[in-house]
This record gives sequence, structure tokens and C-alpha cells, in this order.
Amino acid sequence: MIEPAIRRAASKDEARLGALQKRAYVKYVPLIGAEPQPMAETPAMLLAGYEVWVVDGVEDGLAGALVLRTAADHLLVWSVAVDPTQQGTGLGRRLLDFAEAQALERGFSEVRLYTNALFTENRKLYAHLGYAETGSETFEGRELVHMAKALAATA
Repeated sequence: MIEPAIRRAASKDEARLGALQKRAYVKYVPLIGAEPQPMAETPAMLLAGYEVWVVDGVEDGLAGALVLRTAADHLLVWSVAVDPTQQGTGLGRRLLDFAEAQALERGFSEVRLYTNALFTENRKLYAHLGYAETGSETFEGRELVHMAKALAATA
């Protein structure tokens, strides 16, 4: 079976992106007592201020989205959203692999991300994928854990 392509999001994806962000992150609301940051950003804000990549899903919805921001010395994975029906299929890992490939193509040797300290499953997954915790900070009353992965260019 051919996996749907990861493609750059366009303005036509705005409504589907917003719906995906809500589906993917709503499960965290009871845990932290508020909407996670990716739910607070409107799709228009994401498309205007970040680099957004998407994977089309079934029934005109998006299966996943990756939001990136380029920094001076690394690529930041700002958000990885996977539709709940697609979680556990490897799509999240595929999106992170794509982010790492993008970083290498741009000459970066590091990818960074951050997650809520209470999202222990995410922290374990990121650690399993080679991301190390590099620090933490309090942001808008929430504890964020910063993580980074060193990348090695392949010959």
C-alpha cells in the first residue's frame, strides 16, 4: 500500500488543519486543564507564521500535520498532530523523520522540540526516537520540557 505523500499545506487546507489540530490535541485538555498551545493557534496563524506540512487522510480530512520553524542553528518541530484514528500507525514517526530530513537538507545538525511535562507518553516516544531532554521552562503557567536530537549527515 502506498502511503499518502507529505505535502506543503496551502490556504485551502485551513479548515481541515484546524479540525485536525482539535482532534489530535483535545485529549490533553483534561490533563492540563487548558488547551495545548497548538489548539490556541488558528490555522491561518499557523499557515502565515510557520512552515506547515500535511498528510491527506480519508473522507476529506487530514491524517497528520507537521509544523516547523527554522531557527539560526536548528529546525524546531513546533507541532506534530496525528488524527486519533491514525495514531499508532507510524505516521507521527514518519512526520518526525521528515522533519529530520528537512533539517539535514537545510544544513542543520539538530532538531529541537518541546512538549508539556505532563505529556509523559510523548516524552517517552521522543526519547525512544533519539531526542534528549535539554531543559525546561514555565510558559503561561505550564511546564515545558525542551528536547533535542543531534543529526548525522549520511554519505
